[in-house]
Amino acid sequence: MAGSSEEDRRRLVARFQKQQKHFLTHEEEQSRRQQAKARKAGRSGVRRSPRGDEDDDPVQFEKMTAPVRDRGRPPSAATEALPRGIVTAVHAGRVEVDFAPARLAAALATDAGQRLAVGDEVAFEATAGPPRVVARLPRRSVLARPDPGNVHQALVLAANVDLAVIVVAAADPPLRPGLVDRFLLALQRGGVAPLLCVNKVDLLDAPGRAALAATLQPYAALAVPTVWCSASNGVGLDELRPHLRGRTCVFVGHSGVGKSSLLNGLDPAGGRAIGDVRAFDGKGRHTTSASALRQLGDGTRVIDTPGIRELGFGELSRDELRLAFADLQAFAAGCRFADCSHAQEPDCAVRAAVAAGRVPGARLASWLRLLGECDP
Repeated sequence: MAGSSEEDRRRLVARFQKQQKHFLTHEEEQSRRQQAKARKAGRSGVRRSPRGDEDDDPVQFEKMTAPVRDRGRPPSAATEALPRGIVTAVHAGRVEVDFAPARLAAALATDAGQRLAVGDEVAFEATAGPPRVVARLPRRSVLARPDPGNVHQALVLAANVDLAVIVVAAADPPLRPGLVDRFLLALQRGGVAPLLCVNKVDLLDAPGRAALAATLQPYAALAVPTVWCSASNGVGLDELRPHLRGRTCVFVGHSGVGKSSLLNGLDPAGGRAIGDVRAFDGKGRHTTSASALRQLGDGTRVIDTPGIRELGFGELSRDELRLAFADLQAFAAGCRFADCSHAQEPDCAVRAAVAAGRVPGARLASWLRLLGECDP
């Protein structure tokens, strides 16, 4: 924002972090709808960065027709007195509750809206064999993505999570800010607090570390906690542990960034398989095929998830996007047009900030890609 102080910028970011909405007049809304239609008419196939520095995989992102809605049922009179447990693993046709095998009641097994996820709290009945899960209780938070088998529904990767650790690699594979932005948006939607964990810092020299810190600066401006780690030598694990202690945490990230290696360092008894990055394309091999929960000795629950290479959204609103990019909105107040998309409009303060080196170009590129997925 030209001519404004850093204090003014911090105040604007704080205001957006409190989720104060920008309400549009009818004329502004109509104008934005027309602009969105024009953009969609001009797009086809793969979405690419307007700056040519694409950092998402060249695939069409999956889309959901609706955001996640919790259909969990409050305890009924019949289930109020039943014992409760936490789903620690989900398998085909069965689950584990508190690390022990359990069956699903027929009504629960056949209701797609009641599909269980790791971290769900459930009520169960004791039987002669494994206990029978009869109800899923309402979720307080979720991490979800489109279901590859049915893009009209959400696949909940983890439920009732307090903290999501977004694991990125300092190198091998290279950092992809676009995927970090998508995770932050998904966590904002699901009510989960984020933490950014930079793994493999042992692969960086001093200039490389300084360059990576500059790339991550926007997340510091958004007050996203960041921990620098190396699973190979244990550096940073003692700094990471206090963030996790006593909470239910989920580890997410691109394949090959070292989620399982970090969890092995935090929980040596976990015995998770680890894999190398593929030489021919620099992408990681999947070593975790399904979400699973483990209990650490200090009362921490950790959920490991399969590596995610792309993350799509459905019914994405501009207000949601603005909140996720509060750092850009602080500059956007200086744009000539109130509804500036920061793509081609004249006197765009955001593009000027990018040109001046005050905002990384990858951040603007990520905004523009996600803007193309917003509802008109």
